[in-house]
Amino acid sequence: MDTETQIKVQHRNEILTAVKNGNDIVFVVYSLMDKTEKNIRLALAEILGKYHHLDLFTPVYSCLKELITNAMKANVKKILIEEGEIKNPEDRIESTTKIRSILHKKKLMEYGLKTRQHGLSTRISFRIFKKNLFIEVINNTPLTEVEINRINSKIQRSSEYDNIATFFIENPDPEAEGMGLGLSMIVVILKNIHIALNNFSVTTDGSNNTCAKMLIPLD
Repeated sequence: MDTETQIKVQHRNEILTAVKNGNDIVFVVYSLMDKTEKNIRLALAEILGKYHHLDLFTPVYSCLKELITNAMKANVKKILIEEGEIKNPEDRIESTTKIRSILHKKKLMEYGLKTRQHGLSTRISFRIFKKNLFIEVINNTPLTEVEINRINSKIQRSSEYDNIATFFIENPDPEAEGMGLGLSMIVVILKNIHIALNNFSVTTDGSNNTCAKMLIPLD
């Protein structure tokens, strides 16, 4: 068995043991590599399987991946601002265009290394408490008051819909070129699997971190 295979087996065994013992599981990532994503998927599947809720895997993982992606994009945006690639951080169209320009494997690797050098991580944690799965996605790029208000407004408006397409037909956002689609998708997905709106939140301390939380009942 080569070294890489040994590491894969070790990580798998650590995840399986943590799930069996009900321990917290934490991943710290800078870019979402295939092997890391597989381990995150494994952890979620094993937890849901343990509590006989594998039916929730696809919707919950879809929400989780969107939150991870958003967190990493926020960290990349901070680097792009520091490098002068984004001239006006308040211009959402400029920010979106610049971020989209690096969304391919080679650039993601490059900016993954840059975020690591700058200490800009994304932390994903799973915790079980009283038959509830608490999922947190934390990145150390804070949101402004304007940004967090915009997010909370999007969450509230999205919660009134059962279909994401209908939401965007009735709430077009041409200025942002689709920004916020993922957030609204999460709200609608959670609603469709009967998870209450107050089980999902995005908060910021305004100085260090932004935290997205989901609470998934497992009883």
